[in-house]
Amino acid sequence: REAGRRTYIPVMSGENKLSWQVKDLIPNSEYYFRVKAVNKIGGGEYLELRNPIIAEDPKQPPDPPVDLEVHNPTSKSVTLTWKPPLFDGGSKIMGYIIEKLAKGKERWERCNDYLVPLLTYPVKGLEEGKEYQFRVRAENAAGISEPSRITPFVKAVDPIEAPKVFLAANLQSGLEVKRGDEIILEAHISGSPYPSVTWLRNDEVVRPEEIKKRVTTYTRKKKGEVEEEEPFQLSLPERLSIDNHKEGESVLSIRDSIRADHGTFTIKVENDHGVAKASCEVNVLDTPGPPVNFVFEDVRKNSVVCKWEPPLDDGGSEILNYVLEKKDNTKAEMGWVTVSSTLRHCKFHVTKLIEGKEYLFRVFAENRVGSGPPCVSKPMTAKDPFSPPDPPNKPDVQDVTSNSMLVKWNEPKDNGSPIIGYWIEKREINSTHWARVNRNLVNALEIKVEGLLEGLTYIFRVCAENAAGPGKFSPPSDPKTAQDPIMPPGPPIPRVADTSSTSIELEWEPPAYNGGGDITGYHVYKQLMGVKEWSRCTEKPIKVRQYTVKEVREGADYKLRVTALNAAGEGPPGETEPVTVAEPKEPPTVELDVSVKAGIQIMAGQTIKIPATVTGRPTPTIVWAVEEGELDKDRVVIENVGTKSELTIKNALRKDHGRYVITATNSSGSKSAGTRVEVFDVPGPVLDLKPVVTNRKMCLLNWSDPEDDGGSDIIGFIVERKDAKMHTWRLAIDTERSKCDITGLVEGQEYKFRVSAKNKFGTGPPVEIGPILAVDPLVVPGPPSCPEVKDKTKSSVALAWKPPQKDGGSPIKGYIVEMQDEGSTDWKKVNEGDKLFPTCECVIPNL
Repeated sequence: REAGRRTYIPVMSGENKLSWQVKDLIPNSEYYFRVKAVNKIGGGEYLELRNPIIAEDPKQPPDPPVDLEVHNPTSKSVTLTWKPPLFDGGSKIMGYIIEKLAKGKERWERCNDYLVPLLTYPVKGLEEGKEYQFRVRAENAAGISEPSRITPFVKAVDPIEAPKVFLAANLQSGLEVKRGDEIILEAHISGSPYPSVTWLRNDEVVRPEEIKKRVTTYTRKKKGEVEEEEPFQLSLPERLSIDNHKEGESVLSIRDSIRADHGTFTIKVENDHGVAKASCEVNVLDTPGPPVNFVFEDVRKNSVVCKWEPPLDDGGSEILNYVLEKKDNTKAEMGWVTVSSTLRHCKFHVTKLIEGKEYLFRVFAENRVGSGPPCVSKPMTAKDPFSPPDPPNKPDVQDVTSNSMLVKWNEPKDNGSPIIGYWIEKREINSTHWARVNRNLVNALEIKVEGLLEGLTYIFRVCAENAAGPGKFSPPSDPKTAQDPIMPPGPPIPRVADTSSTSIELEWEPPAYNGGGDITGYHVYKQLMGVKEWSRCTEKPIKVRQYTVKEVREGADYKLRVTALNAAGEGPPGETEPVTVAEPKEPPTVELDVSVKAGIQIMAGQTIKIPATVTGRPTPTIVWAVEEGELDKDRVVIENVGTKSELTIKNALRKDHGRYVITATNSSGSKSAGTRVEVFDVPGPVLDLKPVVTNRKMCLLNWSDPEDDGGSDIIGFIVERKDAKMHTWRLAIDTERSKCDITGLVEGQEYKFRVSAKNKFGTGPPVEIGPILAVDPLVVPGPPSCPEVKDKTKSSVALAWKPPQKDGGSPIKGYIVEMQDEGSTDWKKVNEGDKLFPTCECVIPNL
């Protein structure tokens, strides 16, 4: 019957059995059972259960947990994680038991006092430097499971982590505060072991100091002197505090900030594995200091130019404008008057001064915080410091025509004020009236006077003017009559510049005398030696002073003439010596550019450029070559323009190094020049990478140097590893030798390795190897124990033995049994054919 009912239901009747399986029960329900015996007479009394039975499956302890792993080892603790058992034994897992075993100990110690309900547990209380193994058991209502797989030994040491530091986000672009506000700099720190913290200002260490007691000093002031009190101010260390009580944070604060506190604040953190720094520019805003170097320029009787320089300290903010004030220094009761309050520049022209009065000026600088203290000038008297200039010397008259003349003069003494221009006057020689030539001041030392009347004679005079006014006139010039020059020019001076088999190159200098007018052009003439007539080569006058004479016979001798023309006509000729028409012969010359003569050293990928200059007559043929190799025609570009030749190779490769030679050849000979090109690169891949020794804990790799060292000695190698199933390379090892012992492998895991060579230019391409399985190498097993006779008959023997202590790294497949007849020295194999005895016992028949 069910525990909640009173009525029993029969489940078996009339069966002669002592057990019965009751079916169709409701899971997790409680039932009572009773049994009575029956014979021919009838039934006996019932035997009833005292307590109810719950209908549920039988329970058993769970399987062991799986995938036990160790994380984040420190000198005092580690964190364990695992996964639940594959089978919970039919009952809910109540928790887990964690056990540890120190290296060298035999007894496992329990780590947790109470069952751990989670799949992770931090094991604490470890001894620094010791190695531990761990295992986990699961517990349900039926009991405790077998232990999980034991972890490899884990050493209790703190992790190695270089220090790191970074400032709070609001400090990344600097900090700006107003005078009197508190400066707060917050930094976040990490590193293991925890680094030491140092704060610096402008690269000098700053530390808090106690407030010192000030001694008040009294100085006697002279009578009438104004006493200026400097404001009392604590030093920066006395206003500084540094808070390092919270691990991972450091806060520097400065109360009652002043302008002098601005600068670069740096936090430096350091441990055994490195140093890290972070800096912040701190700007304390204040009113600017006084402007400096107040001077006067261009002092006049009613004006002055005031000039000053910006304050040495702008108060941490851009100077917005200046305020300039003046004061009549002759009257003590007069106050300061504002000249201008919106000056953007450090210069101002003050006008409306009263001549002869003494003035004081002062200037303030303003920024967005406010106006700073003034800079006061020295007294200044308003008066002119100069007088009108002296008269120039007698003018010189040139380039006379029928209606114009060019008048020139020298610059006179300016008497303290720069000359701003000149006035020129003219007079006809028979007149008494001087007429002004220019309406506006002439800012030059000459003027072309036009509008003259042909045939009249003129004289000229000049005066200079400065800020004080015009000076006295110069003496009058010599008389000149307005008329055109009528003389033809003199002979030019010709010379033969070059010859060829078909032409003559002629150049000439202009005539020493142009006849009083501009040269308008030139004519060229030629004469064949032995012939009296001259033939003109130019159809129209040419203005350039060079000409190529053509239509000449090779090997013949010629004379050449050049005549000049002006407005008056053609002048007498200038003549050359006889010249032979022939191609000159010059041996070739080759000159490399000075930038490449001493050699070229570049990195791979850059461009090689070798410029050279080649001359010679006739024009030489040019050949570029590289010693001990051939030019790559697909990549080499050679440009020959005029006397310039340039070899270019873009994206240079290591194979492009060598000595490059340029050779120029013509009928007069041959000439060469060369320079050395070095192309540097990172080294090539290492060679013959292979594992020498591999077992379950380590792998010894060996390799050879790269075939190409990149032009620089190999300084080391980088060895990296990764799990075969992972994508990330890690645990880079630097080594100077061509081998590396890699430890810390997990038995049964597959690994890949790669090796890269380094020189001073960088790291070369890596060479990979793997996957390599971390297992011990297989060897033959050890010997079994001596066999014992377990049973025997007259024709057979039963033997037994124990397996060998070492299986050689692989499970035992079977055993071979041999026997020896007494008195014989030969051993005979008992096994049939190649069959092995699979267990540690066998029966030998047929004896």
